[in-house]
Amino acid sequence: MKIVADENIPFVNELFEPIGEILLRPGREITPADVKNADILLVRSVTPVNAALLEGSKVQFVGTCTIGTDHLDKAYLDERDIAYSSAPGCNAGGVVQYALSAMAVLGLLQDSPSKDFKVAVVGCGNVGSRVYRTLSALGYDCIGVDPFLDTSTIPHLQPFEAIYDCDLICCHTPLTRSGPAPTEHMFNTDVFNHLKSGATLLNAGRGGVIDNRALLQYLNTHNDLTVVLDVWESEPDILVELLDAVALGSTHIAGYSYEGRINGSLMIHRALIDYLLAHGEHPEDTRRAIEAYVAKDKETINVTSFADAVLATYDVRDDDALLRQAVQGLPASFDMLRKQYRKRREFSHYQIEAAPPKLMPLLQSLGYGVVAK
Repeated sequence: MKIVADENIPFVNELFEPIGEILLRPGREITPADVKNADILLVRSVTPVNAALLEGSKVQFVGTCTIGTDHLDKAYLDERDIAYSSAPGCNAGGVVQYALSAMAVLGLLQDSPSKDFKVAVVGCGNVGSRVYRTLSALGYDCIGVDPFLDTSTIPHLQPFEAIYDCDLICCHTPLTRSGPAPTEHMFNTDVFNHLKSGATLLNAGRGGVIDNRALLQYLNTHNDLTVVLDVWESEPDILVELLDAVALGSTHIAGYSYEGRINGSLMIHRALIDYLLAHGEHPEDTRRAIEAYVAKDKETINVTSFADAVLATYDVRDDDALLRQAVQGLPASFDMLRKQYRKRREFSHYQIEAAPPKLMPLLQSLGYGVVAK
């Protein structure tokens, strides 16, 4: 069995070598020639999977180690009877960490949030709902915006226009161009003009959900909107002038925690195992060894505030600085920063040795451990 895989998938050899012969390639450079004789294709969001790539190939299973599937031509895959699977929610913990870090840097993360501070989470799927639940549990007044859900999933669902009264808007939607509620350029000049003065807009979903050129034009003529962008239109060839105009920018790494990336690998491995079992194969399952390796080490920290606890695990300013320093090398440096991304650990990796007692329940709710006395 032949497997073509993105070289940046964590533990790709350890997980998939027992299943078949692996050819590793940079995600943006996977070609029809690479996949012509492959049975399995494993990708990330940087690889468009469509007729141009797969026509004439032997591929029968496509796995993407990402939550989003906008890079997969699912209609074509269905037509060709090619099985496919994604990793919904795999990086939710990392995205929560990213959002809280940005809030801490901007002075929006408080031990006791003001009741006058209102948050909108736009897109409440696997990741957005985790952000919504986390901020709600921390005491923030949150609304959810998602036309495909009802109040049994998100209690305080509101129409999109409700974001105009919010102080922080967190965007976690997929990119869609058709259907009943397309998200492409959902945030445009008209929306910017209606946002609350002094609001903060954070996008960790998909770049095209925000009209980047319209946003740049707005920021060049207004000083009442703070913007945090982890995702951009036309990645990796991003609009450099927009980077100059936003408060914080990064290279599509909000969910790129060590645990999140490994979760994506493990979920696709499980999906492939299930597919092969259903087709009479009996592959070796090596996931438990990987899971045990990830869980075994912990790091101890001391904190004095909630923001301090978050920034001790991850400071988004580090990634912002790396992107700004790499501007001259764009677009290649955008992908290089992602490829060489450090081992960023989620809250569950850390144990609190000392912290104000009132913070302990909040920190434990986020997954922090506590050092036994």
